[in-house]
Amino acid sequence: MRKKVTDFVLHAIDLREGTDVRGTIDSIRNNIGIKGYNVWILAAAAVIASIGLDTNSQAVIIGAMLISPLMSPILGVGLSIGINDRTTLINSLENLSVAVVASIVMSTLYFLITPLGTPTEQILARTQPTLLDVGIAFFGGVAGIVSGSRKEKTNAIPGVAIATALMPPLCVTGYGLVYLFRTGEWDIFLGAFYLFFLNAAFITLSTYLIVRFLNFPYKDFIDAAAKKKMTTWMTVFVLLLIVPSGILFYEVIHDIRFNRDVNEFIQTRINDNEHQALDYKILDGDPDTLRVVIDGRTYIDSAEQAMLAQEFMKIRPSILQLVQLNAENVDFDQVTNVFESRLQKQVVQVMSVKNQEIDEKDQQLQYMASQFDSLKANAFGIARVQKELKVLYPQLETLSFSMAFETNFEQQDTLPMCLLKWKRGQLTRTTRNRNAQQIGAFLRVRLELDTIKVTEY
Repeated sequence: MRKKVTDFVLHAIDLREGTDVRGTIDSIRNNIGIKGYNVWILAAAAVIASIGLDTNSQAVIIGAMLISPLMSPILGVGLSIGINDRTTLINSLENLSVAVVASIVMSTLYFLITPLGTPTEQILARTQPTLLDVGIAFFGGVAGIVSGSRKEKTNAIPGVAIATALMPPLCVTGYGLVYLFRTGEWDIFLGAFYLFFLNAAFITLSTYLIVRFLNFPYKDFIDAAAKKKMTTWMTVFVLLLIVPSGILFYEVIHDIRFNRDVNEFIQTRINDNEHQALDYKILDGDPDTLRVVIDGRTYIDSAEQAMLAQEFMKIRPSILQLVQLNAENVDFDQVTNVFESRLQKQVVQVMSVKNQEIDEKDQQLQYMASQFDSLKANAFGIARVQKELKVLYPQLETLSFSMAFETNFEQQDTLPMCLLKWKRGQLTRTTRNRNAQQIGAFLRVRLELDTIKVTEY
């Protein structure tokens, strides 16, 4: 029974079954090239991803990842290392370099001309790679090479393209270049490019490991010494690459835990029936300072503050600063420091909105005034030419002139309109249409109009 279960499990997880070695190698080699139509697809994907990052639209970013051809040369690098194919390795690296440069150039051009260009949440999310990103890239690469090595192809590749997220970090790198040019700060550029390099490296590593696990044949002979040397260098490279992400991951975990402990401290030791924490902020320093703004009915005296500070020191060696509102002996200088910047931001935002509304109202009034002046001028002009029109077109029974509001439900405009009524039965439809065109041209010249709509009723 145990043997049957074991055989069933081994058969279920057998990766070698269904492997198409020659087809996999040929498929990866044939798709490495970034040239011709692939360059256009890559450029379009870079612009789409940049728009998604700029507008904070995750759906647009996902669309760009699906059409980007960045994955193929990276798989080519992993495959060529795994089968000791130097020609394919050089070809893969060349095409990957072209793809990287083209993507960064397109995104940089976009962020140079966009009217938005602020660091959105989607941009900032790709500037601090951690060990979690390493895991996503590695297992995404595993899924990519495993699905690509099957005789019966699967639909895993689109999911791999989304999960590994190769295009967005490159576009954030382009944004980082623009940000560097404007502010002199390197953080966004370095963080985003490191994330892309991390993803590419671990996709390559996972591809190499799966290729060797599946015993793909070597193209060129490799002896034991060369194999050991290559393994050593690859191990050192991976360790050097993973260390910065590990440090960032530790810092992220540390900050998450610290914020959790701070919230728990505030809820259990400060918030009660007499006091309520309104806000808190961690101020960098040596040591750091946790400043908590408290709304309370009673004042927390110095002795109790010292006791709270000692308890907080057990969480993190830092200073606890309490800013107390609605209580005796309140320190108004501290209150001012806490809320002054926030109040200024709110005032600026409100004034900006109000100024924008005022500008829009002024533009509307100016437009209405110009239209009114135009209407008066055109009315006087119609009075001058109506007799001429009657002489030229004796079959014309009435003529009406007005300013019409026209919209296609997306845009609207106000334009002059002339309504014609012909004597019944005297003119054919063709003649009436021709006369209407002639009257329109006549009125544009005589009334000095850019456009006028002439129709009959």
